Amino acid sequence: MGEVCLEEEVERRRNSGMSAGEIAGDMGVDPGWVEALISAWEDPPEDDS
Repeated sequence: MGEVCLEEEVERRRNSGMSAGEIAGDMGVDPGWVEALISAWEDPPEDDS
C-alpha cells in the first residue's frame, strides 16, 4: 500500500460527506486539527493590500 497524505485523506473524506468529528474518529486524529484544516480550506486568504 502506498503512502497517503493525511490532508488529502481528510479532503477525500470531507468531500464524501463526512463531518469533521467523523473523520477524526475514523482516522484516529485530533478533531481540532481536522476542523482547523477544513476551516483553512473554506476561508479565503486575506489580502493585505
